[in-house]
Amino acid sequence: MNNIYLDASATTPPHIDVINKLKDIQSECWGNPSSIHKVGVIAREILERSRLSIANKLKASSEEIFFTSGATESNYLSLKVVSNNLDKGRLVISSVEHPSINLIANQLFNDGWDIKYWPVDSYGIINLDLLEEMLSPPTKMVSIIWGQSEIGSIQPINLIGMECKKRNILFHTDATQVLPSGLIDWSKLNVDMLSASAHKLQGPKGIGLLMLRRGVRELLHNDPSYGFKNGSIRSGTESVPLIAGFSTAIDLLNEYIEVKDNQTSFPMNNVSKMTSLLKKNLVMNKQLTFIGPHRERLPNNLSFLCHTKSMIPIKGREIVRLLSQHGVYISSGSACSSSNQGPNPILVAINVDKPLQESGLRITIGPWISNDDINSVSNIIYESLQSLELKKQ
Repeated sequence: MNNIYLDASATTPPHIDVINKLKDIQSECWGNPSSIHKVGVIAREILERSRLSIANKLKASSEEIFFTSGATESNYLSLKVVSNNLDKGRLVISSVEHPSINLIANQLFNDGWDIKYWPVDSYGIINLDLLEEMLSPPTKMVSIIWGQSEIGSIQPINLIGMECKKRNILFHTDATQVLPSGLIDWSKLNVDMLSASAHKLQGPKGIGLLMLRRGVRELLHNDPSYGFKNGSIRSGTESVPLIAGFSTAIDLLNEYIEVKDNQTSFPMNNVSKMTSLLKKNLVMNKQLTFIGPHRERLPNNLSFLCHTKSMIPIKGREIVRLLSQHGVYISSGSACSSSNQGPNPILVAINVDKPLQESGLRITIGPWISNDDINSVSNIIYESLQSLELKKQ
């Protein structure tokens, strides 16, 4: 049996068009884009054409597109560096954020900021009844993850952003897991700052995206540790091959996500259909309990708790290792925290029973998967859980 990779939320295999683009530019257009001679000018032209192409696809202006090393750095720029140019106040984040956001929140707390965590329900969706409380003074910044990588929950970012705008609160969202499922229309989003990474949508590693409204750009422009240089907000030589590879990956996306005040609707495609098929197969397994929302979720994401038929917990790490031996690659949580032992903080946040807080299983699908793979995976997961059940008896 061929290896079956079902961990798209961690990273994705680069598309062949991306690989070819990287190879061509690395071989022929390797100049420093800040150099003013011909070799540098060619590199600069490729960089700016890539920026413009991404901007056109995302319905933004090229002045709103900035390149970083990845979404983690984009998150840092959005919160830590922007906060340096604001009077201290409160940062509000959800209780199901990516680990990088939690680390930044801790740094801001040490800098004298107040940090408030927006609680979520059992499906991982923030409690909108707390909106007035969360957005009351002294809140100055809000960061809410758009699509949660571990349990798939989608937050009502446009509604939150609209309420932030009314109160002159800066709003950031991490869209890393959303962009692979469809293009976004930046012109219609109530968002001041947006982060994403290329390697989640079959682009290269080491390159990310930060989208900024004009007011935030002016704040960052005043920061002496960064400052603008040729459309960049970070020091160093830009990686033209990676930027062009990112643009190529976004070019592979053709359908737009529809965003209303409190709803995000994804285009139906082969990936979402295969995800639904796999869900249909796996929810019948008495050793798996489906978690997260059924509707308001990432269209390529499935999440479960693993246990015996008598509800004895099976650690997610156990089933991940066993499936890996059979050529099936999934995860037990965010790749940025899966090496940590102990309860999964996302499962804690949605009030999963304590004995099952290390039993999470995440399956995320990409366009490289076939229907035959889906049918094979269902059987392999069933057999693997059966073998672990026998060991627990």
